[in-house]
Amino acid sequence: MRKIWVAILAACFALPFLFWSNESEAIPVFARKYGTSCATCHIGYPARNAFGEAFRNNGYRWPGGEDEDKAEIEQTPLGSESWKKVWPNAIFPADIPGIAPLALFVTGELFEYRAIDDKYKWGLPGEVEILFAATVGDNISILGDWAAGEEGVGFQLLWSLAEGVNLAFGGVGFTELFSIISATPNGEGDSYAVALPSPGNGVELRVAGGDSGGYSFIVGTGQGEGEWSDNPFDSRFIRATYKIGGSGLLSGSGGTMGNDMIGLDNAVTLGVNYFNSESGVDGEKNAVGGDITATYGSMRAIGQIGRLIDTEVTQYSAELDYFVYPWLVGVLRYEDWGVTGEDREYTSAFIPGIGAFLRANAKLGAEYVIAEDADYNTLKVFAQLAF
Repeated sequence: MRKIWVAILAACFALPFLFWSNESEAIPVFARKYGTSCATCHIGYPARNAFGEAFRNNGYRWPGGEDEDKAEIEQTPLGSESWKKVWPNAIFPADIPGIAPLALFVTGELFEYRAIDDKYKWGLPGEVEILFAATVGDNISILGDWAAGEEGVGFQLLWSLAEGVNLAFGGVGFTELFSIISATPNGEGDSYAVALPSPGNGVELRVAGGDSGGYSFIVGTGQGEGEWSDNPFDSRFIRATYKIGGSGLLSGSGGTMGNDMIGLDNAVTLGVNYFNSESGVDGEKNAVGGDITATYGSMRAIGQIGRLIDTEVTQYSAELDYFVYPWLVGVLRYEDWGVTGEDREYTSAFIPGIGAFLRANAKLGAEYVIAEDADYNTLKVFAQLAF
């Protein structure tokens, strides 16, 4: 009987589990909808600013119930509002975007130098992605991507249950950890030092509140590794944050802004994370982590720590960002992975970098990895374009 109930529950969620989404990316579809800049929600995308956090916590809608008023492009209605009165004897009405909900994201290294063999390389754009995002009706949102040359399509379905309460299906996990302004083009989670195991495809509940500062809580479960699993609830995770001062996690503009031009606010945010898996992900069954983010004027500082309990590996990262101008940011980061990797023969490095937003959707940047073993120092110059 227990297996039957597990099968029934799994069937209810099965479709979204087939997809994955990296929702940290800036998606120009929303910029088109509201007629605003990518910088409204992001600082050095993919990192979100205070307004971007509130936008996400409101189910990818404008905070304060102003979504319809702020939208420059109206949704296309599907059915009459009067259908709501006779439901369930009629199909409940909804709406769809008034434009094609698609965008392109092009990224790649332009130049690279490797100290290990004292060689140089001119590069080309290395990846092209089709991004998509849309809101449907009052409480459903979708977003995701498809990358050329990769299997599968990234996808996430979000159902807003109430203000600040959202249920997400598809790619879930610790996306908040990857808030650093990385000079690595389109860096995935494992590009960074603190990368707790991913629960894979699953479902998560998000709760957030606060008109000034505020709190957020995420609890979820996933199937772990692979497309198929003996247990769709194999991996479980929790993340909680508490923000002191600054703009509200739900209201966005309800708090005090530290720098209106780049959207930073004077605040301190504390976060904790917990991961547990029965079968394990990449051999890891238990992990914990913590982080702190402080913003003041044109400066932002981040500290992160992660502990992989089963392999007894501790990871650290720290970053300091300074916006010389709203379009020019300097980055200094230290990372300690705790162990070497397949493509990395060192465990720690200092990484100074610089990012220039030639336009709101065009970024040119560089980073120099100063490894603990100088033989592995690397210079990378990259470009990103979204439209």
